Amino acid sequence: MKTMIKMGLFLSVILMTACAAGSKATPEEKAALDKMVNEKQMEVRVLWAQPMASQGLNSIANAGLLPPGSTASRIDVSSSRGYLRMVGDSVMADLPYYGERRMGGGYNTRDVGIKFKGVPEEFISEPMTKSDGYTLKFNINNGTEVFQVMAQLYPNQNALLTIASSHRTNIWYQGNLYLYEKKDGSR
Repeated sequence: MKTMIKMGLFLSVILMTACAAGSKATPEEKAALDKMVNEKQMEVRVLWAQPMASQGLNSIANAGLLPPGSTASRIDVSSSRGYLRMVGDSVMADLPYYGERRMGGGYNTRDVGIKFKGVPEEFISEPMTKSDGYTLKFNINNGTEVFQVMAQLYPNQNALLTIASSHRTNIWYQGNLYLYEKKDGSR
């Protein structure tokens, strides 16, 4: 399983770096990204989920149960309000999940997505070598699952997330990056 997780992370890094390397950031975009990363004040709002392909997901797609414009390997989750947020030393996420559970878990129908909140372990933030972006890596435990998270953040406000779970198949997300500013009534 560790080999599969590492292979998935490696392939996503190559794919995402290749996709984002084509454009050069303006000084303003780079400065805004630097500020978000240095101050640890950011939110990724996901638009697309890319689950690991499986027979089960293909069956769901063939039955027409995915949102319009989606396929088994790329699902539109823009209406889900899914996010990964970093505020200071804490990270929190509420992301929709499509995939297969590999280990036991409760039958709680309210918490089927990827949810965690807390201070991550083994947090690493490093600039990318071939672009003006950053890669953030960390592990976090939500009490029942351990998640390995890698976030690739780009000055053009694109973000790519890779999440490997101790209980589920890997999933990738694409979304937009924003400076997080808490507002009254915000999530």
